[in-house]
Amino acid sequence: MQYKIIAESEVDKKGAKKTYDIFANKHFRQFSTHFLHTHTYYETLLLLEGSLVVQIGDTETVILTVGDVIFIPPNVIHDTYLKPNETTVMRSIVVKFSPMFLYPMETTQSDIDSLLMSPIYQNEYYLFRRGEAAAESIDRIMRKILKEQNKKELGYELALRGLLTTLYIKLVRSCTVQTETVSETDREIDATCAQKLHQVLTYLSENYQYNISMQELADMCGMNYYHFSRFFKKITNRNFNEYLLEMRLNCAQKKLLQSNKSVSEIAMECGFEYVSYFIQKFKNKNGITPREYQKKYRSFVPSFLTENPTAANGSAENR
Repeated sequence: MQYKIIAESEVDKKGAKKTYDIFANKHFRQFSTHFLHTHTYYETLLLLEGSLVVQIGDTETVILTVGDVIFIPPNVIHDTYLKPNETTVMRSIVVKFSPMFLYPMETTQSDIDSLLMSPIYQNEYYLFRRGEAAAESIDRIMRKILKEQNKKELGYELALRGLLTTLYIKLVRSCTVQTETVSETDREIDATCAQKLHQVLTYLSENYQYNISMQELADMCGMNYYHFSRFFKKITNRNFNEYLLEMRLNCAQKKLLQSNKSVSEIAMECGFEYVSYFIQKFKNKNGITPREYQKKYRSFVPSFLTENPTAANGSAENR
């Protein structure tokens, strides 16, 4: 069953989570059916030929022309389609990746400042028009990324990690992000502790649906409760409860789109003990209740597209 909004799959055929998805897109004819979707990847799209409409949320649209680049942060609902009556060829490069793919084995202070301290993007998208210095720089990086992905020569994933790191830093520096002002002394974080925190964040991403206490994670890091609390806030720009709530709400948002289960069942599966609390927090984030969210977005895709979804919108990987 397909819905109006799709929580994009981020696992491979073996069920393992993918850390990047890089491909070239090409369409020879008009497609207009909307497949709004969301994912946790960073997504950057470079338009090589033709024109393209990018829809953000319900109503906002941006028209891309050749040489334009658009960056969409994680968990933003969006879609791409050709303009009505457009008949020309459209080509683009799409690069999606998780910052976790970039994390180094040996952590430096700079890594902590720019990678572990997850940026909070203030906008739902960032547009770089052709001719702007940032667009030209991102253009060059993305072409190199696609070339490495296609050729798969010896050490290509090491090369991809380097190029994606360059792209990541370019995006962080070019986009408006929310950061916390801290003193130089407070900013210094022991690399060993940062490595342990990385283990904690990984543990959270795999177990957020269960009852997890901050004391449990503090013990995992070898810190006391108070020290870990300050440390976690410094690294993530969120306190522990805010970070965990965000992960659970993202989980619920996907399940509401993918499942026929009740709101209470989904709340429990995502780690919410009380349904009323879940509904309140979901509405605070999305402006509508979980049930209203389902009614608004779970419109069925036409049957001819369900039977052959590539007919109008290209291959499944393009979503």
